[in-house]
Amino acid sequence: MDLTQKIALKKAQIGVIGLGYVGLPLVIEFCKAGFSVTGFDIDAKKVALLRQGKSYIKHISGSRIAPFVARAKGRSPLFSATTDFSRLSDMDCILVCVPTPLNRNREPDMTYVFDTTREIARHLRKGQLVVLESTTYPGTTDEDMRSMLEASRLTAGKDFYLAFSPEREDPNNSQYTTAMIPKVVGGYTRACLTAAAALYGQIMQRVVPVSSTKVAEAAKLLENIYRSVNIALVNELKVLFDRMGIDVWEVIEAAKTKPFGFQAFYPGPGLGGHCIIGDEIVLVKNCTRSHVVCIGELFESVGKEHGIRTHEGVEFTTPSNLFIRSIAISSGEQSWKQVTHLFRRQYDGPILTVTTNDNRTVSVTDRHLMLRIKDNGLETAEARQLEKGDILPLSIGPVSTGHVPHSQVTIDLIDELDESWSSRVRVRPRNGSWKEFKEVIYAAEKGDRKYDWIRDNVLPLAVFKRLEQDNKIRLAHEDLVLATGRGGGIILFPAVVRIDESWARLIGYYLSEGCATRERGWARIRLAINRDELELYEDIKRIIDEKGLSCSDSLSPRWKTRYIRLNSPLLGWLLVERLQCGTDSYTMTIPGELLASDQGTKRSLLIGLFRGDGDVHLRSGMRCYRKNTRQYTHHDNSLTIGYFSINKILLHQALYLLQEFGICPALKKNKPRLLINGHDQINLLSDWFVDDKGRKLEHYLKNVSRPTMKRQNTLMPSAAVKNISMERRSLPVYSVEVADTHTFAVSQGIYVHNCIPIDPFYLTWKAREYEVATRFIELAGEINTNMPNYVVQKLMSALNDRGTCLKGSKILVLGVAYKPNVDDDRESPAFVIMELIEHAGATIDYHDPYIPKLKKTRKFNFAKASVKLTPERLRKYDAVVIVTNHANVDYKAVEKHARLIIDTRNALKTSGVRNGKIYKA
Repeated sequence: MDLTQKIALKKAQIGVIGLGYVGLPLVIEFCKAGFSVTGFDIDAKKVALLRQGKSYIKHISGSRIAPFVARAKGRSPLFSATTDFSRLSDMDCILVCVPTPLNRNREPDMTYVFDTTREIARHLRKGQLVVLESTTYPGTTDEDMRSMLEASRLTAGKDFYLAFSPEREDPNNSQYTTAMIPKVVGGYTRACLTAAAALYGQIMQRVVPVSSTKVAEAAKLLENIYRSVNIALVNELKVLFDRMGIDVWEVIEAAKTKPFGFQAFYPGPGLGGHCIIGDEIVLVKNCTRSHVVCIGELFESVGKEHGIRTHEGVEFTTPSNLFIRSIAISSGEQSWKQVTHLFRRQYDGPILTVTTNDNRTVSVTDRHLMLRIKDNGLETAEARQLEKGDILPLSIGPVSTGHVPHSQVTIDLIDELDESWSSRVRVRPRNGSWKEFKEVIYAAEKGDRKYDWIRDNVLPLAVFKRLEQDNKIRLAHEDLVLATGRGGGIILFPAVVRIDESWARLIGYYLSEGCATRERGWARIRLAINRDELELYEDIKRIIDEKGLSCSDSLSPRWKTRYIRLNSPLLGWLLVERLQCGTDSYTMTIPGELLASDQGTKRSLLIGLFRGDGDVHLRSGMRCYRKNTRQYTHHDNSLTIGYFSINKILLHQALYLLQEFGICPALKKNKPRLLINGHDQINLLSDWFVDDKGRKLEHYLKNVSRPTMKRQNTLMPSAAVKNISMERRSLPVYSVEVADTHTFAVSQGIYVHNCIPIDPFYLTWKAREYEVATRFIELAGEINTNMPNYVVQKLMSALNDRGTCLKGSKILVLGVAYKPNVDDDRESPAFVIMELIEHAGATIDYHDPYIPKLKKTRKFNFAKASVKLTPERLRKYDAVVIVTNHANVDYKAVEKHARLIIDTRNALKTSGVRNGKIYKA
């Protein structure tokens, strides 16, 4: 049994080295999935606690570990912890989750990784998978680790698997747990990648494979550098603004009101942006397909293809070659614009649902930027600023395709049918005979069946493709037909289908009046129409004859229904499997390729849809009505065209297509139905209908005495706000970043503005090997690492203002974790600040509710315990420095009792110096 089979059957033994903030969550996830896991750590105290089912990490409770340590009846526990690294030889998969800190020279300290690698090499055996998860520089895995592991005389990619998968843990983030965060995986070889992806696929919702370990290593660094560079900019401005007497926090809040081109970063964690809910529907396209899709589903599909990254709780993905309808705020010009980013984040707050006078709706967060028309120009306004009667722009009319050309859909069945059809489909020349190729066929094939092939003038599809591949037969596929069935039941179908207007209209008939059922494993197509719709029936028959198809039909003895059965199973394959039109009214959708095709094809498809599911209501004759106590009578000639679909996506596809032709339907309140009124709108559909529907439309147009126009309040297509409702909700929200215009059409074509949501040194160190100067990254690193000096200088200045010097003072550092509400102190700036304060001659204490004790490390000589935060203790310190803003600290008490406060995180939300004792830094 090979490794991937073991993984699939959950029989692989998993070893995790390093049971900290990265390793322990992995242990839990693999145990939850049913794997047997062994944890390795050099810290005997940690191992002892884990064996008792206890945790030493605050945000990981012992109750999450204990069930896997306990023995079940007749079974060994799923999890065991050990300091005995000789047991590595028993593992099938070894995950390395050890720290890679930076030393005092800002160079990566690889001691833990390399020591661990050498230990693995001593116990390495064939068939094992080794994965590094520690943050490091590109080349660590396939250069440094590989050479150490191959000292065992085993070869990576041949004897054992080697991969890198960067950790993305965000401690104490309940929104994005280990299993929910997409997992990037790079392998030394393709086989290595397959094995590693199979392993992580057992516990992760999404695995993102990349081409190499170096790409995976670089991806982790890019995530860190992105944040570092932007925070560096804000940190530098903080120093400058402080000297200018400007509150940087207030500046950021003001700047982020700009609706485009700015992303808020803070001298600490933060995020921003307002968005739309995931159920809202958008129309997007690439060069070959258009998609009408819920924005939440769009985010998932793009993320699956291009990967999802996370920054400060905001997920984003970057599609390529994806376009959306947009409008220029300055000119009102509509166009297709490229989507550069899709964002998703969790939101808890007011959601506004805006309803227009024609019952279009869009649901957004209360501060999402909307567009409204004023004086025939466009302006932006927050959703909460909209009022009843405001005019919203709509996506109506043709748009220049620009970089997104129309394309005709051509399907070559010989090339596209999979192997399951090879024995069921035979190939016949449209004109001519296989006798012309008799010698070639006889020479290439054995057995007596070849004589039948020549006699019946058919070749099995598999035989034809093999002869064609060997260049023994060369015929244009357009000159061939495909045969299914036997004897007198043979059914022919074109080998190449070009979706022209006739095909498009037939597809429209199928979407509105058809269904697909399974017969002998094949999809069979049926249409059901009213038996009185003779013109519709004749049009369907005309298309069937034109395309060389065959059908049978029958009349229902009970219902007024004519059933048309299209015989070819290849037509079922074309509509159901290849074009994915669906099988019934709940699953029917217009193929994305047809949505992106030329205008004639799309118009014909709409005609098929409306002849099937469209309805025409005519009012003609004298009409009596009462108004202001008086009776009136006049001649009424009015008509409404409707379209109904129980399928939400199909309804919106029809709506977007209608709007592309300049038709602006209203929506029936609380019903999935489109309504078209107004002589100018109805006239655009004058030749769409046949039978009784067509006669009603003809009667209306012939008897119009005063043409009515669809009411339009502005020069550009629009709808007025009828109602705005609000409810508080907790849900994921989404946004689309659009190039240039920063606007896009959502829901039923309402234009809105988009919103922008909110450890470089490894790479700079590695860049020296390649003689590349990474000045930008180094500058960001220098700014960020210099911030502790700035904080201490601020502390010294504040003490001087009070006639005190830092030397001999007693200082309390409030918060030493690297981020709020976690017990992780790795790379925290608090240690540098404390070291600088002590070096200046002051006495240091600290309080952190998440970190009760500090230990000496290679970099910092601190061995302290967290002090209690009481009024008496606060009053005895000369100053309190807030480094990490934990949520469970009583900042009101701090503000009340501390003599002097240096607030580096805006925890007290003050503006400048207050009461002479609170300073922002």
